[in-house]
Amino acid sequence: MSNLSCPNKLSNSPSDSPLTKESSRHSAPQSAPPGQVLLIDDDPAVIRLLEFELAEAGVSTVAATTGRQAKEILAKSDIDSIVLDLALPDVTGRELLSEFQKESPEIPVIVLTARDEVDEAVTCMRLGARDFVTKPFDRARLLTSVGNACHERRMQAQLELVSKQRRRSNGFESLVGKSAGVERVKQLLKRAVGNDVTVLLEGESGTGKEVFARALHAEGPRASGPFVAVNCGAIPENLIESQLFGHARGSFTGAVQDHAGFFEQADGGTILLDEIGELPLAAQVRLLRVLQERTIQRVGDREPRRVNVRVVAATNRNLESMAKSDRFRLDLFYRLAVFPVTLPPLRERDQDVVLLAEAFLERTCRRLDRSRLHLDERARQAILQYQWPGNVRELENAIERACLLATGEQITASDLPDAVLDHLLGEDAGGSETNPHQGSDRVRPLADEERDLILRALELTDWNLSQAAQQLGIGRATIYRKIDRYGLSRGKDATEG
Repeated sequence: MSNLSCPNKLSNSPSDSPLTKESSRHSAPQSAPPGQVLLIDDDPAVIRLLEFELAEAGVSTVAATTGRQAKEILAKSDIDSIVLDLALPDVTGRELLSEFQKESPEIPVIVLTARDEVDEAVTCMRLGARDFVTKPFDRARLLTSVGNACHERRMQAQLELVSKQRRRSNGFESLVGKSAGVERVKQLLKRAVGNDVTVLLEGESGTGKEVFARALHAEGPRASGPFVAVNCGAIPENLIESQLFGHARGSFTGAVQDHAGFFEQADGGTILLDEIGELPLAAQVRLLRVLQERTIQRVGDREPRRVNVRVVAATNRNLESMAKSDRFRLDLFYRLAVFPVTLPPLRERDQDVVLLAEAFLERTCRRLDRSRLHLDERARQAILQYQWPGNVRELENAIERACLLATGEQITASDLPDAVLDHLLGEDAGGSETNPHQGSDRVRPLADEERDLILRALELTDWNLSQAAQQLGIGRATIYRKIDRYGLSRGKDATEG
């Protein structure tokens, strides 16, 4: 028996093969797979023969004797492939094939035809049929054709699943944040998904411009193509054109072979031109031509090459102001700023700070292969109060550092960088109930409040530096530095604990 399986869903079974050629005709038939083959023929005898042969190969079938009946079945059934006879009582096979291609182009169609109708079958192939089999059909030929059609359908299902998983892991759903600013950015980018309009991502350094660019790429029709991120500020000026547009062999000293630039490498996908404001003026001229004509010309090459890429530019600088001061081409700015999107800084994303911190914490713990850590309440307070001038990138680095320093099951405030702790300590000093001038018209300097708070902690712990640091929520290195800064001393009575 030919081992022909035709599942409609993704299968992880290693034996999930479209066709095994050598087997016994008399083996017990396989159980019907979840998908089916739709048989369309007005001759009941042919239908019975097709059903018998495919059932012997373990394939589930459903039959129709008219075009109308076939369309009704296709609308409500899970069909993997179609075997279509060209001669039907109510519609021609060509007409029915055209409808199938319009309504369900993903389902492969095998045309069943008499030998004197081969020319018509070839015409159907040009209209989109997957294959054709002549009557009286050869059993092996039929099973091979149906098996290949089922395999093709299964591969399509796998690609669709991979595409969905990629969008889920890299698309807009993967972006962490519920703040109004982030939601506005998502909505704007969703409008740009279905077309190749040039997008300009603006925002402070560290706001996640590349992450948003990758999400835009993953959501769009180019998701299966490459995503090439280029830091324009990191390429030496004398190499920028070669790196972006490529070069021909012998075009300059050291060009020992042809080189495809970043634009060619991104063909069929998306190129991110990060820090576009750092691009030299000479390279800006060539970039403008690429955006206008969608062609590139390698350095030293005479022939232009067409490229099919989506361009996303990113900058933390004000390109319009740069253009007005002749530091950036105004015509290039207008070409890039077709669809500008401004990313909010982290200090304007209060709802997202802890969410991002926890996401970074989970990812870092997984990468370091250690048990999951959690932020304690004081660490959360410190993260929320700090302004994060380095934005998301600074937060990510701070969480990674905290994971390395943490000794228990929680991230404490003392595991965070000094800059975050200094801000938290200042907040505590300003609102401390032990402040003797609380309610007074006079405001003491913050340094004085901090000094008193540290001294009080030292006195309460009998100058045990470890205990004092723990109560203050800072590290031992920080309290040593503060003691030195304020000239605090208890001589030899101080202990390190």
